[in-house]
Amino acid sequence: MYNIIMNIGELPVKETDDGELFFELPDDLLNQLGWKEGDDLKFVDKGDGFLIKKIKYDNVELEFDDGELLKYMLLAHEMNITFNEFVEQALKNVLNETDNLPSN
Repeated sequence: MYNIIMNIGELPVKETDDGELFFELPDDLLNQLGWKEGDDLKFVDKGDGFLIKKIKYDNVELEFDDGELLKYMLLAHEMNITFNEFVEQALKNVLNETDNLPSN
């Protein structure tokens, strides 16, 4: 794992025609990080700045019978979230619980 800490100064924030804000990272920085235009990034507030992380997606295959699938889809609907968001939330909860288990 690489830890790259650098202060690249200020970057101008620009606005698209539809009001979306964006900034451009220098090509040499993108190359160092192994990032490319269009990558999904997560911004973590650090008080005096932001930590930017590239989001890495993995596929998780789930098996539900029709009854279970309907049950979970209805739960997601009741929570006003998508089924994918529901599954992501459930997986995060399980991972957090696993992280908090006492080690032997």
